[in-house]
Amino acid sequence: MTVTELTVGQVAKAAGVTANAVRFYERYGVINAHRNGGNARRFTVDAICRIRLALAAQRVGITLKESAEILAGIPPLSGDLGLWVGAGEELIRMGRSRIDRLQATVDELASMDFLQNDPRA
Repeated sequence: MTVTELTVGQVAKAAGVTANAVRFYERYGVINAHRNGGNARRFTVDAICRIRLALAAQRVGITLKESAEILAGIPPLSGDLGLWVGAGEELIRMGRSRIDRLQATVDELASMDFLQNDPRA
């Protein structure tokens, strides 16, 4: 095994998730594995960053599918910092958009104006 090949357990420990979560992220395409000669999953080291970004994105309501689509633009083991920064910025933009929509909903609830409007009008 080379330095860039990690087991499910190694990725889980480094990313701060369970082994089942690693397999879950793989199923959703956030990370990708290849199989070694013994048919065990092996991941590149960047799987850790991909999981951490997806976890942070989930906290603001970005789906795993959306994260996977954004992260798909970064080839495995890419050292292109611009690609990583671009993906992070897109996740931030999406997160802020979701926060703005949630804030508007909270403001609407706080005003209770929607209770006073006649829906038949």
